Order: sequence, then structure tokens, then C-alpha cells
Amino acid sequence: MVYMNLKFTVVTVVYNAESILAKTIESVLNQSYVPYEYLIIDGKSTDKTVEIADSYKDRFAEKHIIYRVISEKDSGIYNAMNKGVRIATGDFLSFLNAGDWYETDALQKVNNFYHQDSFDLTYGGLNYINPNGSVTVKMSKYDKFPVTSRHWNHPSMFLKREIYQKYGFDERFRAYADFHLYTKLRKTNIKIRVIPEIITNFPADGISTDVRMKKVLSRAKEKYHIYRDNGYNPVYWLESYGWEILKSFYFRLKS
Repeated sequence: MVYMNLKFTVVTVVYNAESILAKTIESVLNQSYVPYEYLIIDGKSTDKTVEIADSYKDRFAEKHIIYRVISEKDSGIYNAMNKGVRIATGDFLSFLNAGDWYETDALQKVNNFYHQDSFDLTYGGLNYINPNGSVTVKMSKYDKFPVTSRHWNHPSMFLKREIYQKYGFDERFRAYADFHLYTKLRKTNIKIRVIPEIITNFPADGISTDVRMKKVLSRAKEKYHIYRDNGYNPVYWLESYGWEILKSFYFRLKS
């Protein structure tokens, strides 16, 4: 079978991130495998975020990359992500949020992997940048049981655009709508393959790393809701609460 080179749409969701956005944009612009499309979905920032994003338009045009900056109010990160899903036009869609950055050959690795073993969804490893600046390499694998977020990395995930557009993100979930989508897709017949490569660099910050116990328990409750919503059995209560509590201790140690 002969495969065409893939057209990648990369989406960056951002709000008031003027100090970190350029690094993210540069990592897309400087890919060894040129992306087809890059979308920046801004939540109506009040700092210079949009000005910085707009300043790259000519550089993306020089490489013939479709580049769109959309700035309007949203109701949260997954609402913004769904906007990106709706307007994307590439073969595969990935999310690289503000502050994260790709390895220089990230898209090349994914394209090469597809040619070796085609897929509907793939995800790879990432460099996890701890709050104290140390780096933990977090490789991925396909868990059969328990199905867990420990070995799955949304910042290194690539999914066929039409599948993203069919399912989207369930905006009921505020912290783990991406994991909800992943667990839902595992119940379908799509072809999932794990790429044994580092794809993304991911600084540990945001809602999923808040170590206040009220927030930890709230995330655990949401994760358990996700498992049950997708038909997983009650034993996943242990995975949901145990992993979130362990994560909170990890972040305290790495701060």
C-alpha cells in the first residue's frame, strides 16, 4: 500500500501567555516536516498574546503553511479546543498548548510511523518538565488493564480529523475532557498505535497539577465519572483517586 504524506493540523489554545507563546509557535514553524495548518485559538487575551501570534503570519506564509489566529471569548480550554476541531482541515489533528513545544522532528516521526503501521490515533512519549526544572521522560504504552492516564499523553497525541470532528471534547469535564475522549475511543473499532518516540516537551502546570486537596479530589471525582460514563467498572474508583493523590505527592516533591 502506498501512503501519501500526511497533512497535519496543529492547534494551540492560549490565554494571556505572552511570555511563553513564542517558544510554542517557533517549535511548529521550525519542524523538519512542514505542517499543513497551524491554528491559534485565543480566549480574548488582554496582554500581548495576539500581537505576538500575529507577528508570525509572514513567516508561516513563506513556508506555505495555513496560519490562522482566532481571538474570541470562550467558556474554557475544551470549548476553545472544540473551536479548533471544527475548523481544522488537515488529515490529522494535534493539540500543542501554549508553553509546550515539539521536538524538531516530531511531525516527521509521526509521518514515518504512519508509513510503517497506519493508524487512526497515535500517541508517543514526552519530556515532562517538573516545577523545579528537572525533566522526567514519560514514555507511552497501550494499557489493557487498568486503562490509565499514566501511560497516555494527550500533548503527543495525533487523531484523524474526522474522528475528532465526530466526537469532539465533552465540555462537562473541566480537567480531563481529553482523557474522556480517549477512553471513549478505546471502546470503538479505531486503530490505535503507540509511537515509541519522544514527541513533545510538556511543562507541568495548569489545572491538572494543582496540589490543593480540594482540587485533587475534584479531579479524581471527574476521572471516575469519565470511567463510569464510558462503561468501565467500579474498580476504577481506586485508579481515579489513588493516581490523583499520588500525583499530588509527586508534584510536592518536584516543586
